[in-house]
Amino acid sequence: MRPLLLYNHSGYENRGCEAIVESTVSLFQNECPVVVVASDTAEYDRQKSRRQFIRSRIPPMSLARMVNSVAFRLGQSREDEVARNYSPVIQQGKKSLCLSVGGDTYCYAYQEHMHVINKRLKEKHAPLVLWGCSIDPERMRDETLRDLEVYDLIVPRESISACAMMEKGLPVVQWIDPAFTLPAVPVQLPAGWQDGHMVGLNISPLVLDKISDPEQGMKNVLAMVDDILENTAESIALIPHVTWEHDNDLSVLDRIFKHYQGNPRVVQIPGTWSAMEYKAAVSGMKALITARTHLSIAAYSTSVPVFVIGYSVKARGIARDIYGNEEGHLFPADRLGEEGKLQTAVMSFLSHNKEEKAFLKTRMKNYISGEKEIVKRVLDAAGA
Repeated sequence: MRPLLLYNHSGYENRGCEAIVESTVSLFQNECPVVVVASDTAEYDRQKSRRQFIRSRIPPMSLARMVNSVAFRLGQSREDEVARNYSPVIQQGKKSLCLSVGGDTYCYAYQEHMHVINKRLKEKHAPLVLWGCSIDPERMRDETLRDLEVYDLIVPRESISACAMMEKGLPVVQWIDPAFTLPAVPVQLPAGWQDGHMVGLNISPLVLDKISDPEQGMKNVLAMVDDILENTAESIALIPHVTWEHDNDLSVLDRIFKHYQGNPRVVQIPGTWSAMEYKAAVSGMKALITARTHLSIAAYSTSVPVFVIGYSVKARGIARDIYGNEEGHLFPADRLGEEGKLQTAVMSFLSHNKEEKAFLKTRMKNYISGEKEIVKRVLDAAGA
């Protein structure tokens, strides 16, 4: 049996990336005893997990990086430069079953490095699977479409992406985001926590950047929190999920926490927990309001009603597949600047909490299924 290589992984500071890796390894570990994860932050990830990590790229300030730079200046092609830079992935991948686990890779700008990595791996006859992905249908053309055609199998996590790829004749089998199967690990909850009476809140800088006036968006978020505190008996739990330096949820949540400093009904969850620990916290909440998709997955999968502030095809697609449509469960991020809209939508959502929870308990029994079948399809596609 070939080793399993998970590549295109951005690192565990994004708990969504962590959730995909950890759940995927668990799904395949009986069939693939050797699993290697190529990470952009391998050193950090080794501190957080017992998985086997390698660097995605050759180290900066190294002889290999210097040689690559000099070779490029002497006429080496751009493709060869990128391939040298990602040689750890290519060398490991040519003897492995390769799963690209960057779920959002094809949602945004063209990813040159993925084209080069996949081309080199295909030349070595490595089986390639795009796993747990979402794809903006409008980007399925030109270089992106040519790269998608290289995969032996594509496993989209929601129907919007699946339908768009099927229309292009790509080898598609739809399945849920693997993070739905991630286990929860109990953790010591912060002071002030009231199990079953917390409304989780995650606001990311990414969603505030979607509007022309981020400060107005922040005011609207605070007005929504005020409404919950004044008109319900619930408390607020501020919960981060991405703590990258360039995109850190705490940069927003810290501001909210300081605004309510001294209010015992507003608590803040640390930014150091694992994805499995955050899932445990979410499972004890009454409801969750979140801008991060994988926090919503933690809620959906533990039957906690979730209101998503969405900005991408993945959020829309998952909500549509669970509920049949997005209405009442997904608030477009580009409307955060509209005064009063968010708090009205959230308060309406919270008023149906019992019905939402009952629905999710029933829905998840069927939605989270098919693990053995999808693992077999991946292995069959790879000729394993």
